[in-house]
Amino acid sequence: MNEEIARVLLEKEAVKLNAKDPFTFASGIRSPIYCDNRQMIAYPEEREQIVNAFINESQDYNYDIVAGTSTAGIPWASWICDKLNKPMAYIRGSKKEHGAGNQIEGADVDSKNVLIIEDLISTGGSSFSAVEAVREAGGCCVAVVAIFTYDFKKAGKIFKEGGCKLLTITNFSTLVNVAEKDGNLTDRELSLVSVWNKDPQNWGPKHGFPNADKG
Repeated sequence: MNEEIARVLLEKEAVKLNAKDPFTFASGIRSPIYCDNRQMIAYPEEREQIVNAFINESQDYNYDIVAGTSTAGIPWASWICDKLNKPMAYIRGSKKEHGAGNQIEGADVDSKNVLIIEDLISTGGSSFSAVEAVREAGGCCVAVVAIFTYDFKKAGKIFKEGGCKLLTITNFSTLVNVAEKDGNLTDRELSLVSVWNKDPQNWGPKHGFPNADKG
């Protein structure tokens, strides 16, 4: 996995680690990590590094179209297509309820090999729904490529059972290792953070951070 991209994400605070005062997810789960890769579109030099990493990660796959997931995957797909001179599409989370009712806009994916671009893989459900959308439209998804993954087993299982390759530029364990090397985590913080993705639901309560009641 790409340590340099992990370091860039940490330096630009697209991914933050905080074991002392954990973040609260929308679900109420407490987490020592928070990822918002959309911030990276603001940095041209680092943005170029990530685009090149996307291309490198997918170089062994034959694809006709690059499709970005709505909304965070769209700018990355655009930059990749511009660099490779490839047709582009983007995939909504669901079909439009008006007009033509399309879920996929841009290039026609029917009978085409499609590479799907994501910014983040968490549980994998929404990302795999994009794969299903391509298949429903008659296309073949050769792989989904994301900047970062939390390394949840659930995501790996969804893609394996769904018969689609999941690729990521960097991941949770690599980022934590980089944070340790760069002195961003104490030994105790490292111990706390490194086990989070094995049992995120119970991580907070086990370490003195009750999950929030979201009703």
